[in-house]
Parts: sequence; C-alpha cells; structure tokens
Amino acid sequence: MKTLIVYFSWSGNTEKIARTLAVKTGGTLFRLERRIPYSTDYNTCAYKEAKEEHDEVILPELKTPLPDVMAYDRVILAFPIWWYTFPMVVASFLSSVTDWKGKRIDVFANSYTDDPQYMVTALQDVRHYAKNADVKRGLFNREIDQLDTWLKENGMEA
Repeated sequence: MKTLIVYFSWSGNTEKIARTLAVKTGGTLFRLERRIPYSTDYNTCAYKEAKEEHDEVILPELKTPLPDVMAYDRVILAFPIWWYTFPMVVASFLSSVTDWKGKRIDVFANSYTDDPQYMVTALQDVRHYAKNADVKRGLFNREIDQLDTWLKENGMEA
C-alpha cells in the first residue's frame, strides 16, 4: 500500500510524529508550508496570523507544489490544533484536490490540551474540505504512544 504522509508543523512537534510515521510505514513524507511563512514569534503567529486565517476562512497559498495524491492509496495527515481545529494551511492542501473519492485520510493531531472535542472538530473540518474522502481518526496527543498498535490494526506495518 502506497502511503503519503502530509504534515504541517510550526514548532517541530508534529514533524517528529510525521517522521516516525514515515519510518514505520515506509511512506513518502511531504511537509506543508505556507508561501509566506508564519511568524516565528508565537504570539504573532497564534493571535494574529492563524486567528485571522481561521476567523476569516483564509486559505493561504502553499510554498511547494503538492504531490499527486491520487498516486497514493492512503494519506496520513498530521497537524497541530490551532483555534480548535487544523491550521488553515491544511485546508489549502485538502481543497487543492477536487474529488477525494476512493482515498482514505487518516488524521493525526496534537494540541497543548487533551480536549477530545478538538479532534472531533478537526475531523469534521477535514471531511468538509476533502470532498468524498474516507476520513478516519488516527491518534490524538498522548495516544501516539499507541502508534505501533494503531499501525498493526490498520494494516500499515512497514
């Protein structure tokens, strides 16, 4: 099974998860980046840039051309929770594919809080932007300790 691991990481935490997923699945790693990078200052990034994108539903332009997701059987999507859901750069990626029919997207999210509602909201939003995809819940926050079990249960051992 050909797997694409698409991730967005501002602080490096999600990147660690994505790299682990790539090693354990043998999948191809792709980093989502905003054409104009987010500020390295937390307050500017979180309370100005990310909040504005979220509140005004702005889909920022991506820096790198996207891979052909249709060439993969499965997409693992990893991101931090920003403003109760994914960063809007993720929406830019998801909406770049007109029809996700026949594609499975496994969602991995991390947050400074363990509020399970954030994962629920993120899954709803992924379904909204990834038209016709089979969206599945991956792991959230500390559940990453269960990665090997999750991979085995989902037939993704490398």
